Amino acid sequence: MRIRRPHVLHGFVVLVVLVQLAFAAAFLVDAAETNTASDALAHHRVAVHGHPVACSAVATGAFRTIRAVLCRVDYTYAGVSYTGEIPKGWPTTFYVDPADPAHRMSEVDFEKGPTETVGDLVIASLLVLGALAVTVVHLEHLRARRHARTPTTE
Repeated sequence: MRIRRPHVLHGFVVLVVLVQLAFAAAFLVDAAETNTASDALAHHRVAVHGHPVACSAVATGAFRTIRAVLCRVDYTYAGVSYTGEIPKGWPTTFYVDPADPAHRMSEVDFEKGPTETVGDLVIASLLVLGALAVTVVHLEHLRARRHARTPTTE
């Protein structure tokens, strides 16, 4: 079978739609995973106080302007040592879920709540709408071409 231009076009459209839907699914999974730690810590948590180990400045731009100073904080829970990074001046308290110590976050991040999910949901919905738009435009183009090729009898 010879690969013609319409085959390449159809394959490209299918690839674009699948990539958009895959990215949308990834953003939805990320949104769901973002809340996992917050939800676990909202039900039961243990406050653990850490101690700052080192701080470093984050400089960006042409003039190397300091944007933030991040500090590394070490803390221990149930005999296991953990490390977290927080901006300088934040409290060094971290919350740990006693049922699953993999769920942990700084006190300030916990108090802010899970705000990152809104962006994930917006991007996922835009990707789904984009996939739908590509599909509709492609199908309409195919219909118009078929209609143009069909001889009219009058």
